[in-house]
Amino acid sequence: MAQIDFTQLSDFTGGINFRGDQFQLATNESPSMLNVEIDPRGGVFSRAGYEKKHATAVVAPGNVWKPKGLYNYKYPSAPYIMLTTGYSSTGPTNGKVYNSTGGNFTALNSALATPLVVTSANGAGMTQWEDTMYFALGKGSTQMAYWVAGSTYTTFLLASGPTWQKYEAPTGGYMPRAELAVAHANKLFVANTYEDAVSYPNRVRWSHENRPEDWYQQDYIDIIAGGEGIRGIEVVDGQLLIFKPKAIYLLMGYDADSFQLVELTTVLGIDYPQQAVAGSGGVYFFDYPGGLFFYNRNGIQDIFERIKPIIIDKEVNSSAADLITLSFVRDRVWVSMPYLSNEVGSPPDYSSVNFIFDPTIGPRGSYTMFQTAEWFDPLIASPTEGITGGVGLLSGMDWRDSQDDAFYLMVSPLEDYAFVMSVDDYTNTLDDAPATFSGKFGTSYTTGWFYDGRYVQLKSFIRPYFVLKEVASATQLRLAIYKNFDETNQSGGTKTISLTPIVSGATYSSDGSGGVYGTAVYGTSTVGAQIKRKGVAPLGRGYAVQLEFSGPDDLTDSTVAPGRKWGLNSIGYKFKRRKIRGT
Repeated sequence: MAQIDFTQLSDFTGGINFRGDQFQLATNESPSMLNVEIDPRGGVFSRAGYEKKHATAVVAPGNVWKPKGLYNYKYPSAPYIMLTTGYSSTGPTNGKVYNSTGGNFTALNSALATPLVVTSANGAGMTQWEDTMYFALGKGSTQMAYWVAGSTYTTFLLASGPTWQKYEAPTGGYMPRAELAVAHANKLFVANTYEDAVSYPNRVRWSHENRPEDWYQQDYIDIIAGGEGIRGIEVVDGQLLIFKPKAIYLLMGYDADSFQLVELTTVLGIDYPQQAVAGSGGVYFFDYPGGLFFYNRNGIQDIFERIKPIIIDKEVNSSAADLITLSFVRDRVWVSMPYLSNEVGSPPDYSSVNFIFDPTIGPRGSYTMFQTAEWFDPLIASPTEGITGGVGLLSGMDWRDSQDDAFYLMVSPLEDYAFVMSVDDYTNTLDDAPATFSGKFGTSYTTGWFYDGRYVQLKSFIRPYFVLKEVASATQLRLAIYKNFDETNQSGGTKTISLTPIVSGATYSSDGSGGVYGTAVYGTSTVGAQIKRKGVAPLGRGYAVQLEFSGPDDLTDSTVAPGRKWGLNSIGYKFKRRKIRGT
């Protein structure tokens, strides 16, 4: 009798790898995963649902919803969420700036019933100076503005250029017309300016020391190389990082006498401000078609190689590259993309997914992929529920309310669903969605090919073992099996893995108005893991095997146990090696 051999797989921290073929994938990597988190200890589990942060949709100007940024206004007594939309050629329609203390959003007005006007297609450049928020509204605006929480209206700032302020006896109340703004080195910096009736797209300008509303005419640097226009500015390690379409510069120093411009690259850059975001210890940025990169004092690192085939294979819509945006939420990078696999259809012209990069998992970080539940009628025919009708969220940030409770916020990109969404709250199992949709999102995890390092040797795969996280309600997972490196033809039909909740707690008696003696449970439930073998059929004969686990979705929830949370901790393959015969 042939000896039964076994292999256990309990490390899933490699995440998605689209670059590796069947033989290049590491054992902890996956060729496909959707709406599952990677546990840094080794397992995978279904993501949290997305919940609306406010009850009433944002009133978009002209019904044109073009969200471009969230900003954390750290006002001491009442922290604010600032939201900006951008100018749209539809209409045409100017953008707005909104504020919220955690509830519904209100548009900032410059006067009674007169919303603050944003003329930049990329929304207002927002930055905080002490307790004041400054707004670069776009170089098409005649005036910039500031707002202090609690004030009824914003205050306009006159344009520096035509009027400049000398160092002697500055008067305040000025700011250059510009696309971008950031507070740095005790000065206010702006970039991509309009001065004295002339556009200076390659100019970076700074205010007087400790005086953000006074500007000397000669305090600027023009950066000509790297394409037309400064596209983004970020602060990293006390220095100013300046992005052009195909060049990146570092402005070092603290005043006009010490500033030095250092060229970091003339190959990479960004096209839109939303394609660069400050993160832990550095700045992440997206160069098209280069991909996602990270800059810190150690230089520029390519962190996109494992999913770069989505660009190479044209699975990302290049004509909608303005929809590729970055957010840094809860120590992870959320890359919003107009992506769709070529096997399903043509890339869409909307943000369809989020690729989530967690730099803390594994030595090189790890990717997974999220998509909302179906939020609109599918634009592209697809046989896969998880890849149709959902979207990727935008413009995220971490935020704490006045009670110091943490929220992790992203923005819906849909005009008919203009909400800021709260993510990473694991008490939610559904996505808030437009009224006609259920909010049930699909989840799946696909293993790499297992062949025991010997694809030339036939094997009999016996009934496998799975270690699965316990569930709070009865749940059925679906298991699809593929063999011999054929990823298109499923073998043996879909198997079902039934999970029953294991709940412990005390019981009590009642007069019938409450719980029933011996059955009603109170106290804390015990949540752990369970080994699952029964009900899972042998995988059969083959040279190699691949498994795809799918959780409940909108289709299966209507016919089987509707449990939503699930997780996979380990897979135990058991097999017998067959004799190798000559040909």
